[in-house]
Amino acid sequence: MGQPPATGAHRAGLELPGNNRMERAGSELNRFPGAAVLTGPNGMVLDANPAGEAIATMLRAGGGEDLRQAISSALQGRPGQINPLVLNPGAGATDLAFDVAILPWGDGATVLLLARNITLERSLRAALIESRQRYKDLVEAASDFAWETDTQGCFTFISSGGALGYSAAELVGAAARGLDNTGMQGGESPFTTRAPVQEIEVWLKGRDGESACLLATALPLFDSNGEWRGARGLCRNVTAERRHEARLAVDRHRERLLAYILGILRDEMDPARVLAAACGAVVPALPATGAAIYRQDRNGKIICAAQAGDLPGDTQIQALVQRLLRGESEVEIETGGGLLFGRATHFEEAWNGILCLWRDGTAGPWGREDRVLLAEIAGQIGLTNRQLARQEELEELSSTDSLTGLHNRRSLLGELERRFSRRAAWRGGAALFFIDLDNFKAVNDRHGHQRGDLALVTVARILRDHTRSRDLVARLGGDEFAVFVEDIGQAATEHKGWEICQASEELSALSGDEARPLGFSIGAAYCSSGGEETVADAVERADKAMYEVKRRGKGAVEVSVPAPEGGA
Repeated sequence: MGQPPATGAHRAGLELPGNNRMERAGSELNRFPGAAVLTGPNGMVLDANPAGEAIATMLRAGGGEDLRQAISSALQGRPGQINPLVLNPGAGATDLAFDVAILPWGDGATVLLLARNITLERSLRAALIESRQRYKDLVEAASDFAWETDTQGCFTFISSGGALGYSAAELVGAAARGLDNTGMQGGESPFTTRAPVQEIEVWLKGRDGESACLLATALPLFDSNGEWRGARGLCRNVTAERRHEARLAVDRHRERLLAYILGILRDEMDPARVLAAACGAVVPALPATGAAIYRQDRNGKIICAAQAGDLPGDTQIQALVQRLLRGESEVEIETGGGLLFGRATHFEEAWNGILCLWRDGTAGPWGREDRVLLAEIAGQIGLTNRQLARQEELEELSSTDSLTGLHNRRSLLGELERRFSRRAAWRGGAALFFIDLDNFKAVNDRHGHQRGDLALVTVARILRDHTRSRDLVARLGGDEFAVFVEDIGQAATEHKGWEICQASEELSALSGDEARPLGFSIGAAYCSSGGEETVADAVERADKAMYEVKRRGKGAVEVSVPAPEGGA
């Protein structure tokens, strides 16, 4: 047999026994399909086939401590294995990986390393792991949780993070319907779908009892026989977005309502109609069952300025009003199966009214957004209440005698027209009294106009004292006054005239001359409820009756009755 090839041992000049066996081993190494290396003590390389040169090179370079320890163990008769053995060829080359078996060889002075190159498998495994991790990362980035259900709609898989406050272990085996999935579009549950669904909106109840809005994408699962066996999908929690959208919708709704009310304020000239329109707009917009706006009149009395819908009884509303009058800016009372809400209105920090709303139990409580909206509306109502009060002040100034506070001639005639238009409602009839103050000129001539003004103010008080709040009392000008009384008969008209006439005795102390005392000359026009007489006719008769008293000597009463139908 010829000389064996120069092995590592020969190159090192080391003579070992059993060279024939070495030669046989060397030839067999070349026949081994994987990497094969023959070593001696301390990992000395005796021979290696081409596939094992990478391992041999590492050992020659003094590397592979774990491998050297395994070789030493094999020299003592204990085979070993290293899995994997990773080698770095350097220069940017890909790492090599081997499964290595370490076997005692020959007479026990050598060790045979047989290795299988697993670099490709290891790379494929790493790529698969990376791919799976990439898929997991993408799934988790694209959704809050992934899931799979069986034919009963029970979860068989939940991604590791769990869902809706539950851990994955708590949900696996649980029925999806147990999450109270209410409000699914079209009534279709993605957890039991038999057709692909894309981002349908579902509401599920979490561990904390709060509902969460999810966008679910799902695919049905079928076995090899085409039988449906469940569903698989992803869910993304969009509760925050939906709540944000709801808040934006409320804000837009509030802006539209305020814009509507502001439009009314801008376009409507009559404040009373503004309050009525605002009250009517608030009821459907909130929504509310009923609404009312109260304001304070010039006498400090709380009156209802506008109302829409239904409200609870006066007792509950009075309780709410009293609390607001005591200084509370906002009050809520449970009543009548619902919630009564009231908010004070102001103008320049001065209290001037109340916005009152009632909502039955089906509409739910008054929320924060409702209160914010009502606060803004109450601000506008406070301004309108002030405008209405100012308008009434101006109207009163235009219809009231500035000295006595009584109706003036213009106001009296306008009110008489209104009352004559409903004369059929008079019980018995009505009477118009014209009252002239006798000997008034002497007061001004002797004592001056200040004393004369006092006399006129006293006349106004006497007339108020002898009439009802619903009767009309007016100063026609100068020293002439008028009184209109409804629901009075002809005989009672004359009696009323003499009652007023006798009350004028109180004026004697203000007379300008004892020989010419202050007093009343009264002419009365009795008006029946069934007649067709006009205001002008009644005024003319009362005036003529009053001058008839003057002609006869003053200080008396004359009653005029309408001419009979068809008479002269």
